[in-house]
Amino acid sequence: MMWRRLYAGLMGLLQPLLLLYFYWRSRKDRRYRQHLSERLGYLSYQHHWQGGVLIHTASVGETIAARALIEALLQAAPSLPVTVSCMTPTARQLIKEHFSQRVRCVYLPLDAPASCRRFIRRTRPRAVWLMETELWPNFLHTLKQHRIPVCLLNARLSAKSAAGYKRIAGLTAGCWQQLDWVSAQDRQSARRITALGADKRNVLVDGNLKFDIQVSDAQQQQAAVIQQQLKGRQVWLAASTHPGESEQVMAAAAAVKKALPDSLLIIAPRHPEQFQQVARLLDNQGLSFCRRDAIQQVTPAIDALLADSIGEMLVWTRLAQVSFVGGSLIERGGHNPLEAIAGESAVLSGPSVYNFSSIYQQLHVAGGVEWVNHADALSEEVIHLFTNEQLRNRQNAAAQQVLNQHKGATERMLHHAMGATLTGQRMVQTKADGKEFIKFDEQMLADCEAKHFSARYWQQQKAIAGNSAGRATVWFIQQGDHGMVLRHYYRGGLVGKVNKDRFFREPAERSRAIHEFDLLNKLQQLNLPVPKPIAARMLKTGLFSYQADILVEVIPGAVDVFRLLREKSLTAEEWQLLGAAVKQLHNCNVYHSDLNCHNLMLDDQEKAWIVDFDKCGIKEPGEWKQQNLARLKRSLIKEKNQCEPFYWKESRDWPEFLTGYEKG
Repeated sequence: MMWRRLYAGLMGLLQPLLLLYFYWRSRKDRRYRQHLSERLGYLSYQHHWQGGVLIHTASVGETIAARALIEALLQAAPSLPVTVSCMTPTARQLIKEHFSQRVRCVYLPLDAPASCRRFIRRTRPRAVWLMETELWPNFLHTLKQHRIPVCLLNARLSAKSAAGYKRIAGLTAGCWQQLDWVSAQDRQSARRITALGADKRNVLVDGNLKFDIQVSDAQQQQAAVIQQQLKGRQVWLAASTHPGESEQVMAAAAAVKKALPDSLLIIAPRHPEQFQQVARLLDNQGLSFCRRDAIQQVTPAIDALLADSIGEMLVWTRLAQVSFVGGSLIERGGHNPLEAIAGESAVLSGPSVYNFSSIYQQLHVAGGVEWVNHADALSEEVIHLFTNEQLRNRQNAAAQQVLNQHKGATERMLHHAMGATLTGQRMVQTKADGKEFIKFDEQMLADCEAKHFSARYWQQQKAIAGNSAGRATVWFIQQGDHGMVLRHYYRGGLVGKVNKDRFFREPAERSRAIHEFDLLNKLQQLNLPVPKPIAARMLKTGLFSYQADILVEVIPGAVDVFRLLREKSLTAEEWQLLGAAVKQLHNCNVYHSDLNCHNLMLDDQEKAWIVDFDKCGIKEPGEWKQQNLARLKRSLIKEKNQCEPFYWKESRDWPEFLTGYEKG
């Protein structure tokens, strides 16, 4: 806790410097200046994007890997809003180009507490899915405060990274413990993640999303059109190259051109800011080239195509018979070779591949990759593969076999992520505008607005079926086949004499109504005998206060125990039903702060229910369970002393209740 607070303070102080960093980056890529307010969590309130899933893809590699998963989610839950966050302009462009208006695309804010709180208040996700190992302590702490479940998907953790996390365990241990589900790429990553603190029961090896990559019909068609223009030239690709490596590729291209005059190099730098530098290198090497937007000008006299575009790597791998995967001739750890394999291109790589060591190891064993150490070796292997079609086909077939063996991660990951964060949540929607925060079940209410929490509105609709007076009036509403109870939250005790219904401001999810709504929703998932929540609202009032309201479903045919005992005695079986219902709650460690005879109910189907979960929650096992029972007993004794008639006899009825409790 101390380390996180120190980190939170430091990140708050560093925010201005980090914003200046983005301005500095914008000298080479002006896109870093755009949407800068999002880096501080300032997003517009857009109700139709709230209450869905937030998927954080970080950068280009994670974005490409996540595309199939996002597509599968959109297909599996077409009405679920999906927001995709990232960190870089290139990743943002990829998301916008691929998904258009089907998802909302935003930047994840800087990991400062205030920025994270603003971001969550505006996006209001129902669940958050993080790709690979993007763990930000303040962001995760904010999600925990708002009770938002988190999955870590496609997780890969090297021994080096695990050692780094272990060194800062005081800061990050809570992050791992908070994860509701982890889908790891391999067993080694799963072991390292559980060693760092993740619950072993929530960690499973689902494989690597990147193995599910495939060339779409549109990409194949695009490649076919360009191929016709190239008229059978020998095309090779240098993919995701870096400074210090591009120079070696140029030297190799010159050597390949001498041996194979009909060859064409496609060079695709890793980052857009490298495009101009690579263009100068091509000029200096004496290689004639054209850019992506002038691809129709590729004539036999053109030696190279500068692929200065984003998101077209699968088109280039489909065109190329041979592909060199960059980041491997320098100490960058290499890049993903699976795009080249999916495009049916033979793979060449340098020795530095620690970022994808497992994939390359499998390719090496299968004979699906050739290794090069420098420019001369690169040119020799390119020439060798072009002049030996049988070898090229054999290598490609071996790589395809490795790829096909590992497909299916998308389906497995989606199933587990939805099960961990969405299944059982029904169709809960969220609306927020900075002043008012509403959660509602759209199966019960197609839409929910402020008017739905007003008794006057329901009176105008002639939907009021009755009311009950206690500390305040509770309204019974009949809308179609659904009976609802509308309850406004009031303060009790001496404070209530001067402050009737205002509570001290706190995060929306911790406010009285929203907390009760979320708790009832969770208890419903556990099949406990509680009413269904329909809608809840927090309304900010003044500078530091709020008011709250909740709508819950009426339990058909149910009458509270207090009213029943005013009319008749309960049977031994009925007391045992009530005891068993309370034991159900206690078995799930559900603490009821006001367990009394007004909050226990029996319906006409001989089922017991428990209601009114304001200020309740889930606790660690302890003495509070016996204190709960003692409170209930006191309420019965109190009503016995105050009401006449009241058909309760302690020596007869309480032992039956305890019998049901013990059996429950």
